[in-house]
Amino acid sequence: MVCQAVFQRGYRSLNSRHCNPSTVIGSYTPNVGESVYLKNWLLLGAVNTYWGTSRSIHGSASLERDYYDVLGVSKNSSSSELKKAYYGLAKKLHPDTNKEDPEAEKKFQEVSVAYEVLKDEEKRQQYDQVGHDAYVNQQGFGGDGPGFNPFEHLFRDHDFVNNFFHQDIGGEDVKTSIELSFMEAVQGCTKTVTFQTDLLCNTCGGSGVPPGTRPETCKRCKGSGMISVQNARIRMETTCGTCRGTGKIVSNFCKTCRGAKVIRGMKSVKLHIPPGIDNNETIIVYKSGGEDPDGHHRGDLYVAIKVKEDPVFRREGSDIHVDAVLSITQALLGGTIQVPTLTGDVAVKVHPGTQPGQKVVLKKKGIKAKNSYAFGNQYVRFNVSIPTNLTPRQRELIEEFGKEDQEDFEKQRVASASG
Repeated sequence: MVCQAVFQRGYRSLNSRHCNPSTVIGSYTPNVGESVYLKNWLLLGAVNTYWGTSRSIHGSASLERDYYDVLGVSKNSSSSELKKAYYGLAKKLHPDTNKEDPEAEKKFQEVSVAYEVLKDEEKRQQYDQVGHDAYVNQQGFGGDGPGFNPFEHLFRDHDFVNNFFHQDIGGEDVKTSIELSFMEAVQGCTKTVTFQTDLLCNTCGGSGVPPGTRPETCKRCKGSGMISVQNARIRMETTCGTCRGTGKIVSNFCKTCRGAKVIRGMKSVKLHIPPGIDNNETIIVYKSGGEDPDGHHRGDLYVAIKVKEDPVFRREGSDIHVDAVLSITQALLGGTIQVPTLTGDVAVKVHPGTQPGQKVVLKKKGIKAKNSYAFGNQYVRFNVSIPTNLTPRQRELIEEFGKEDQEDFEKQRVASASG
């Protein structure tokens, strides 16, 4: 329930704006070694990751899925919708945040290639005209063989890497926890969690400039937030370094947030906890984390569930276990006792001669399984209480019983030996 190393608030986490992760839940500040690793990946490994170490740009295997399907958008989606979908998927699928998923890197590559084509109006128009397969074949994707790497000089260019490295992708993901009683976890409940994260500045409403003023359009990128880099026949777009991709230039910042558009503050979110949730499970509330200064994608909220132990019930999956204490006479002679269940006490029959540790099963008296109509069982484990202080009369009766019991035992032993 799990720190996001790179895409938590995009690469904004690498700008040293986070608080200490030991005091602010959900923040992440990479150490020097991690920063060097990430930057080296961008400088040396990114091209090879996407295009292959000894192949040209046309050396990757062709993608089978339509680019719009890869991004999860319709063919009529606007450029802003494409960008929003890409940022959300890139954050979700980045290999550094999905180390347990061997397919994460492949999915991340698919998303990156799809967005690279669809964000360019000329490429998108050509793609729509000829269709996916024809476009891929026309571009040469899927061909083997050596070739030059047209992006090599771009990845060695400091400004390009620096722009990509500090690209903002979404708001801060927040990780917190909440404690529930045993019955709250079994029956479900509603709770409110409060945590510290980025909030839109109240003074400027998230614009970053004083109320009543407007940022100026960036002259370098003409408000697009992107600039083109040309290399022979290959043209590539990168984030404008002047406006950092915002398309706007601010000369007079909001005094409260100093142009950051967000401020640190406390946020409360109401949680609807489903019945049957178990200890150490995590509830994810999408888009309930920190605000994104650029308004693309609010962060997510991860709530780890901690369930207190119950003095009566023990849980194993959907099954419940309880202990029931019998007197000696109940264990010997049998009878009926009251046993607690999740819905109240029920009568349970005790068979004569019940042994310590013996169990009975109460069918469908356990916990309702999640995403199912089935219920678990309740297991009742019997223990026998041995009295320590006997009255004279009790001792006399037990001694008498003991003599007869010993005689019966000897008879059975002799019969067994002779038989």
